[in-house]
Amino acid sequence: MRKFFSIILLLILVITSTFVYSEEVAIKEIAFADVGWDSVKFHNAVAGLIAEQIFGYKWREVPGSTTVLHEGLLKGEIDVHMEEWTDNLATYKKDLNEGKFKDLGVNFDDNDQGFYVPRYVIEGDAERGIKAIAPDLKYVWDLKKYPDIFPDAEIKGMGRVYGAIPGWEVDEIIHNKYLHYNLDENFVYFRPGSDAALSSALTSAYEKGEPIVAYYWEPTWLMGKYDFVLLKDKPFDANTYLEGKTELPSVKVNIGVSNKFYEQSPEMVEFLTKYKTSSALTSEALAHMQETGANYIETAKWFLKQHDELIDQWLNPGDAQKIRAYLDTGEKAKTSNWLTDFPFKIPLNVNDIDTSVRKFSVKYDSFFSKIRLFLGSLVNVIYKVLDFIPWFISLILVFLVGWKISRKIGKGILYAGLLFLIGALGLWNFMNETLSIVIASVIISLALGFPLGIIISTSERANRIIRPVLDTMQTMPVFVYLIPALLFFGLGKPPAVIATTIYAIVPIIRLTSHGIRQIDKEVVEASLSFGSTRLQSLIKVQIPQALPTIMTGVNQTLMMAMSMVVTTSMIGATGLGMEVLISVNRVEIGRGLVSGTAVVIIAVLLDRITQGFINGREGILDEE
Repeated sequence: MRKFFSIILLLILVITSTFVYSEEVAIKEIAFADVGWDSVKFHNAVAGLIAEQIFGYKWREVPGSTTVLHEGLLKGEIDVHMEEWTDNLATYKKDLNEGKFKDLGVNFDDNDQGFYVPRYVIEGDAERGIKAIAPDLKYVWDLKKYPDIFPDAEIKGMGRVYGAIPGWEVDEIIHNKYLHYNLDENFVYFRPGSDAALSSALTSAYEKGEPIVAYYWEPTWLMGKYDFVLLKDKPFDANTYLEGKTELPSVKVNIGVSNKFYEQSPEMVEFLTKYKTSSALTSEALAHMQETGANYIETAKWFLKQHDELIDQWLNPGDAQKIRAYLDTGEKAKTSNWLTDFPFKIPLNVNDIDTSVRKFSVKYDSFFSKIRLFLGSLVNVIYKVLDFIPWFISLILVFLVGWKISRKIGKGILYAGLLFLIGALGLWNFMNETLSIVIASVIISLALGFPLGIIISTSERANRIIRPVLDTMQTMPVFVYLIPALLFFGLGKPPAVIATTIYAIVPIIRLTSHGIRQIDKEVVEASLSFGSTRLQSLIKVQIPQALPTIMTGVNQTLMMAMSMVVTTSMIGATGLGMEVLISVNRVEIGRGLVSGTAVVIIAVLLDRITQGFINGREGILDEE
């Protein structure tokens, strides 16, 4: 009987897998590039809807950064990129001329980009009780008069202008503009790390009614929802705009496809070649989506109904009739596969969560500002100390420490030589910036984690409460920590410290608790029997006995803080992480290897030094 049921179960699995596999093979699939912003996801939905209903394709989106997805297009991992921002990709023309992909023409080219400020900064907003604080601000060069209006959060007396995304071609142009108009005299050029971080900075400032000046572009939902003003510049000149001397031209946003897709899908290529929209049409769709809460597919259907004339421009009469019939009758009911589709879904509205958190951050902004100021001051103090120490003194100190902990002069020379290599590669200042963030995060992690570890080691109730929290913190994807740090503390080094602390604090808590718990009960009871109080026993017996384990926790906290270096660069943390991020965005292998090697060297040195102290302490305890 058991064999019979085993055979039946095997047959069911084979038939099910064969059915699923054959269904997937029969249906072609298009991989669209998803660079994260709403306009490209909207265009993916429109093109994907038509591809599905007219040409019988399935489609999916592959998320990533601009340059990474462009590289995927060249390799054939991405089939269609609906928004190739040609001026923002340094290798676009070169790749096209070398025949690495196919350009099917312009999607839209009437977009603006440059420095934007909220309208209430210039004109005020009576409804929100905001007065105009820069009524004469009209041109980019007028910013020089208003550094106090746009203060930098980290350097007193300086203003802050948010630049473009590191790695984008336009970032160099905007930075040249910043230098051309001498804004560097009283403004800091702040690279936000990612487009999500930049949009968060703009929306947060607008909702709080605060002044901000930042690079941005159209079309986006942000520009459709909020009232921003593009600062004027000198008329466009093709010969000098790259040097930042004139306004930026409208970027040609083209549709690119891989060579493989171009050859294998001629009907889709013909449709995409005719696919033309505009910045105004895209903004209209994004505004509808923002106002109604519709998803991208629903917005795509609404858009095609609203602009029926586009259907005739894109499709032949027969296909145009099919898509109209589909839009009129509505989407056909999808047949649910009970073997592969989960039958239940919780109606969770994540937008309400986002709105609540944003309102909370606005309401208690003064409290978070004080924390942000404290963290910024702490990082700056550490950086100034590191920067004050001459490079040769740092090398000598590392040599002496390496020699002392290993008792081998060769290792001391090796450690000093590795540190020398970072300076020789021109990354010394970047290293100090990175170390200032890491050290600040570790200090806070130890200050909070060590007492918490003691508490949960002495209280079972506290242990039961805190352990699930620690499990969650340790398994949560690290990028999630960037979101609350970004919302509550803005961009820069303070939120980087917060995100790093949340991620790195777990080892010191766990290992402090573990070290104290593993001490023999007889030792503790003996100390108590000789008249020690619980506190005295903890301080004079348990903690010293647990010190090697606690030091291991310090080492692991330090290593986890180092692992956040590149991640926190996405919210504007400067240093070696930003160098790695720029190299990734530009697909510059050499730059990435150099800066990545520097991160590895620092991590190895910190690990070996702390491990040396741990081993040395264990040796002392053994001798005692």
